Amino acid sequence: MFGASPQGDLALLPDPDTMARLPWEPNTVRFICDMVAASNGDRFLKDSRYVAERVETNLEAAGIKTCKVGTQVECCIFDSVTTDRTAPGRGSGTVLDSREARWGPSPLSSIGKGAWVSQPYDSMYAARTQICETMEDSFGMSVDAHMHGRSQTAQQMFELNEKPLKTAADAISTLKFVVRNLSNAVNASSTFMPYPVEGERGNALNIAVSLWKAADNNAFYEGKEDYAQLSQAGYYFVGGLLEHAAALSLFVAPTTNSYRRLAVDPPVVGWSSTAANALVKVPMLKKNLKETKRVMYCGGDPSGNPHLAMAMVVAAGLDGIKSKIEPGEPIESEKKAKRVAKPLPSTLYEAMEALESDNKFIKGVVPSELLGDYLDMKLGEYKAERKAISGYELQRYYNV
Repeated sequence: MFGASPQGDLALLPDPDTMARLPWEPNTVRFICDMVAASNGDRFLKDSRYVAERVETNLEAAGIKTCKVGTQVECCIFDSVTTDRTAPGRGSGTVLDSREARWGPSPLSSIGKGAWVSQPYDSMYAARTQICETMEDSFGMSVDAHMHGRSQTAQQMFELNEKPLKTAADAISTLKFVVRNLSNAVNASSTFMPYPVEGERGNALNIAVSLWKAADNNAFYEGKEDYAQLSQAGYYFVGGLLEHAAALSLFVAPTTNSYRRLAVDPPVVGWSSTAANALVKVPMLKKNLKETKRVMYCGGDPSGNPHLAMAMVVAAGLDGIKSKIEPGEPIESEKKAKRVAKPLPSTLYEAMEALESDNKFIKGVVPSELLGDYLDMKLGEYKAERKAISGYELQRYYNV
């Protein structure tokens, strides 16, 4: 596939490690590709996989042998979705239907229980199992767990196994590909949109990172009785995430819809091993277990480019280590939660402003060519959303 760019004609270079035969189309294989200049094979500067590779190079320079990234991904699988696009100016609407929905006639609706449901009320259990089996058997990507999401209506959650940074981002792209195709095959409709159902929590993407100096040396683990047994490097990594959280939002919450989700379910800009609403979590399932010591960033959603989102989270944490940024006191419980850093943006435009004032941590990671185009694209999305009329506005202000 070719196109025009300052580097000349471009070509897609298949990554042989990502080859997989599609189970729903046996005569077809899938590759994830790198974008290169056709003339000399140089990497295309705006390729997001290239950004992930640049972060991995920076980690090696900092003495990190391996960066492992695990993710928790949420999405919704609806029975049907229909949208009226015949006359946009007339006022269009989208109708979501699910056997789990509170507005639906099905007895499977379990109002208020969210994730705390079992079969048959968890009506997509068999579908999630098939998705996980396809990920593992056909694409070689392990899924640690799957469950009903926190929201009631058709929400699903997948926990993807820890992998190197670029491979972990590939796994998110693969999960989206598998979910969409298997849903389509049974005439269902899936979405990774951050906030598809009004009044519910929406779809999140939590990114968990651990840095390894050697195969048995987790840089985040401290065997002493310090808080969550987190090492000094781990403290600084958390500090970097909190310091750059506002700027990170443009990459981890990159749509106008992302900020509706954050308005409904806002994280507290702090860190903790116990508070469920902390922006940064340090899971502590068991003491003296270095294999699972990691830092989880919980301010993202699955609407954006996973390679950019993961790369920026790691870059922010790495800057925390380099600059020795202290994270402040942890949040011990949700009731005692206090903001210890500047708040997250409330709109996509505020996220752009935050990145403009705080972008040193991505220098040398994101090429200026990519960043400029990315900002232009996001500004265009923000301006288009500003001109749109919502159903809420028609209901609220029609008779003003």
